[in-house]
Amino acid sequence: MKFSAIAFATVVASSASTASAFTVSPGVVNLSPASTQRAVAFPTTATQPRSSRAFISSRNVASSSSSPTSLNLAGGGGTEALQDYITSLSTTASPLVTKMKNPKLIKLAGVAAVPLSYALGAAMTPSRRLAARAVGGVVAAVTAGGVGKNAVEEDVRRSCPSAIASRLVELGVDGDFVSDGIDRLKEDYGVEEEDFTTMKTEVYSVYLVGMAKNPLAKTAELKELANLREALSLDNMQVGQAHADAAKTFYRDVTRFTSVEELDDEDHPDRVSLDKMLFLTERAFRQGKETDEAFTFEFSRVAKALGELSMSEALERAKDVARPFYERALASTRSKLESGAVNSDMLRRARVTLGITDEEAKEMHVESFAQEVRSQLGLPDEEDEEDEIDINQDKRVETVAEIEAKMQKMKEEAASKPVEDTSAIKFKDGAFDQLSKLQEVLGLNDEDADYEVAAATERYWRNTALQTLDDAIAGTKDPAKAWGIIQSRQKELFLKDSSMKSMMTSIIMQSLGKPLEKVNTFARVNNAAATYDGLIDAIAAKETCKDVLKEAGWSEFEDFEKACFDPFDKASACGFLTNMDRHNMYQIFFQRSVKVDEEGGKSISDEAKARMKELRGMLGISDEEGENQIRNFFGPELQSVLVAAVEEVTRGNTTDVLLQNMKEKIGSVISNFQLEDEMVRSYAGPLYNRAVEQISSTAPGGIPSKDQVETLASLRELLSIAMEDVYEVHSNTFGSQYNKGIKEALGTTGVIREEFRAPLEDLKSRLGVSDQAAKDIYLEALSERMKPMIEYISNEMERLVLTNDQLAQKRGDDYGEDYFKSGQKASGKLGLGTDGNIMSDIMNLIDFYVENDIVEKSAVGTKKVEKKVPADEEGGEEKTITVEEPVYESAYPITAMGLQCIDEKVAELCYRQFVVSSFTDQSPNAARYEASKATFGGILGLTAEKMEEIGSNIGGMVYDNYITQSMSTKGALDQQDMMFLANIQGKLGISAEKGEQMMLDTQKKIISEEASALLDAGSPTPEQIKAFREKCNSMGLDLETDVGLSKSRLVSMFSMEITPGIDSGDITIESAEQLQEIQESLGLSEEEGEEVIATLIQERANGVLADVVGCMLRGMDAVAVESMEVLVQYAAFVDGDLGFEVEESNANKAYNMFENKDWSGVDEEEVERQKALLKKALGVSA
Repeated sequence: MKFSAIAFATVVASSASTASAFTVSPGVVNLSPASTQRAVAFPTTATQPRSSRAFISSRNVASSSSSPTSLNLAGGGGTEALQDYITSLSTTASPLVTKMKNPKLIKLAGVAAVPLSYALGAAMTPSRRLAARAVGGVVAAVTAGGVGKNAVEEDVRRSCPSAIASRLVELGVDGDFVSDGIDRLKEDYGVEEEDFTTMKTEVYSVYLVGMAKNPLAKTAELKELANLREALSLDNMQVGQAHADAAKTFYRDVTRFTSVEELDDEDHPDRVSLDKMLFLTERAFRQGKETDEAFTFEFSRVAKALGELSMSEALERAKDVARPFYERALASTRSKLESGAVNSDMLRRARVTLGITDEEAKEMHVESFAQEVRSQLGLPDEEDEEDEIDINQDKRVETVAEIEAKMQKMKEEAASKPVEDTSAIKFKDGAFDQLSKLQEVLGLNDEDADYEVAAATERYWRNTALQTLDDAIAGTKDPAKAWGIIQSRQKELFLKDSSMKSMMTSIIMQSLGKPLEKVNTFARVNNAAATYDGLIDAIAAKETCKDVLKEAGWSEFEDFEKACFDPFDKASACGFLTNMDRHNMYQIFFQRSVKVDEEGGKSISDEAKARMKELRGMLGISDEEGENQIRNFFGPELQSVLVAAVEEVTRGNTTDVLLQNMKEKIGSVISNFQLEDEMVRSYAGPLYNRAVEQISSTAPGGIPSKDQVETLASLRELLSIAMEDVYEVHSNTFGSQYNKGIKEALGTTGVIREEFRAPLEDLKSRLGVSDQAAKDIYLEALSERMKPMIEYISNEMERLVLTNDQLAQKRGDDYGEDYFKSGQKASGKLGLGTDGNIMSDIMNLIDFYVENDIVEKSAVGTKKVEKKVPADEEGGEEKTITVEEPVYESAYPITAMGLQCIDEKVAELCYRQFVVSSFTDQSPNAARYEASKATFGGILGLTAEKMEEIGSNIGGMVYDNYITQSMSTKGALDQQDMMFLANIQGKLGISAEKGEQMMLDTQKKIISEEASALLDAGSPTPEQIKAFREKCNSMGLDLETDVGLSKSRLVSMFSMEITPGIDSGDITIESAEQLQEIQESLGLSEEEGEEVIATLIQERANGVLADVVGCMLRGMDAVAVESMEVLVQYAAFVDGDLGFEVEESNANKAYNMFENKDWSGVDEEEVERQKALLKKALGVSA
């Protein structure tokens, strides 16, 4: 008989004594020799904590004394843990095993029908029926020996977890049929589904703990754990429970021998195992595609079981386990890059497997790339830290002196340290291609890659650049060669220009900062000579650096000082200097730059001045501060020579020789000290202003004499001051005298006569007042004279048009609605009120304004005009030519509203009154009034638009009244009326377009009133409607849009005009043109006209049909035939389709009567046409 190996192993696992009888090792499925418990393979060292070594060595003792239900864990992995688990279950003697060890029971079993060997073999057969029989035999035999049935069933159920574990060990977690083999055990052992699931969960937990106890994590374990889950057919909830159980058991076992403090050590083996448990758990849950909520719940359970860890801490510890795997993957990528065996997709799959996020991956990719850069440079992956720990670093420095001494010592040590020769460090051949491939595989952008290259190579480039710049500054290399060396080193180290620019700036700042730092030590102890010489060298060094950078052609360094010498940037070449240090150094340099001759005269050369400018840029001192330095140093001497010169000139008797001598003295100071013109003007200006004030106070009447004017001119020449620069002081000083002269010239008439204009111009010149200032003073004087004239006109206008009550409140804002004093509507000619007359006062104001040339005219364009040219010779023809003439626009610098002596409402009222008076006046002044309208409006401050609006309002009233009167008497405007309106248009200043619109508006108003009277009075005749319609057409008015008739009224007018014609037969189907003319004249569309006619025909035809039927009933056949003749006329409009519903007998009778009527004198074709129309209208069948 052949037995299944699996079944055999199951029975062997259930009884240690039985297994011994078969000389097989309990717990080893492959029948290998009996295994022994093994300790965890942790390497122990002399420095390892004693507790750790105790923990490692005590694992065997713990397993040998475990209770039957405890999990005895191995230290090698999941499979070994299962083997230990099987062994732990098999070492517990069950009642069944005990009875079988009894010789009596064996003998009794031998007498029984089923021998023990058969029972064991049958128990291992895969046949369920045979298994049942075998178990039955065993049960019978055992029962005979005193073992109950429940004990046998309990023993079978207890052996099932061992059988599950054994099958996993035998077939492996990745076996092809392991899942099915495990599922069959449920029925083989008669275990309920819930119990069987619990057993599988327990086995998973045992396996997981075994994996965790080996601190060496492997990526294959992730696949192994996934296969285990699949083999045991566990869902997410069961896996979560298994991990929680494993965590509790594992942490309990660990903390028996390892303290919590020791577990805080990240390098402790047990801490590493706990972190591995977290890693395996996190990956198992993620690969099981848990929801975020479920993941948080399950993982937090495990974290809590492993020492009350927080969720974030547990996740971070799991990440710490995953990262080394990915680091090894990156290292492998670097080593296999040339073979092409790796790509970015492989790394992506590794990240997914390990749970590495994109952010974490990028950081690791950058680090891996940096390591490869160093490798390609022939450097170790990690840069050695050479920082030494100062054993006295905790010692407190008591004084500032000690700090400075220590800093100085550090600087001296750094300066004495020889510069490392790194010129041999460069990239290997093919390094660029290798790094480019790695960058692509790692998915790094150019910015990240360039940064890592620069970070690795900057130090070596800097060494070369610093040494080269030092050589250039020392003069051993010219700038072109120096830049060539620096650029060559850049290419060797794969540095981009973008990186180079910032690094070059730093190098230059360092190179130029050294001499400035050295000079500062001299300046602080007032060593002027060393400071000056050192700054000269620093300026030369700066120029050398600028020349080197010119070879690079970088635009960023065009403003070299701004790029490298920012005093507010601590990293700049002068950023380490305090504000006091910078100004102290400049002050020393400035004073040393001033040269003193044998006679004590001071001077500054052009070269020294240029150097000071360069130094200001290096020290971050503004030009303004530099000028202040010069001003403070040389200002007193300049002031002294200028004051002496001004005093000498103002004494009078100024000669050319005096001016020349004074100029030479002033010029000598300016030349020696290289003073800027702006500084000289700042000193000379106040001196000249003082001289002007002095002359004004001593001149008779405040007007300078001819000699005084010449003195001021001499001062301006001496001090090189332009007249334009002193206009302001002359206006402020002598302006009141010019204002007084203008007022005197106005006299009593208020108009400056021609003979006074030349003296005024001469006065302006003597006073040194500018044209604009003179104009402003002139307008100010005229404004004072003009203001009372305007106030008088305003008061008279208010008195003229306001009531007594309104006058009492004249200073209020509300003047009332009634502007006419009488309180009545407008009256007088053309309905315009013209009471009162202030025209003479207004004309005086206009004359004052015009004759004093206040109006400013300026050309704003040109226009073409035709001019007649007389004949050249007698008898020749006169020619007409076209010429362009300028178009002027008038501006009014002084206005009534601008002077605030009249408000806008009163100003409009004054202009309205002036326009009305100019329009109605019949005296010889009428033309003058009309020509002055625009000028008066401008003086008041009204805009051209407002003046036209007022004129249009007046014109509207005139047009309305005149056109109404003319049309009421003549019915239409004739040529004479049009000429009159055109004349009014010109008088009121109304544009042609506006006048045409006003006339049209008035006509619309009149026609609208006529339409209302026509249509509302009753039923107009067709002739009246036609006459009204034709009248509107002749005037170009649209009845709907212009006259305002509604569509319904137009339809009604159309119906009223055509109905009598249709009834009488005057309008027939042949009258289409007549109907179209009426329809279009009324503004109706073709469809609307057809609808009106159809409705009208239908209504009329229905009435006629009723008459026909009625006449036939009464025997009035002749009358019926006459009505049918009318019906035929209506039918002709709609081609016989009148929509009648007539009884057939009536229709036939009527048609017969019509057919039998007297047709004599009627064309046969016409007869047939009328019959056909009637037949169709009555619905008579053919």
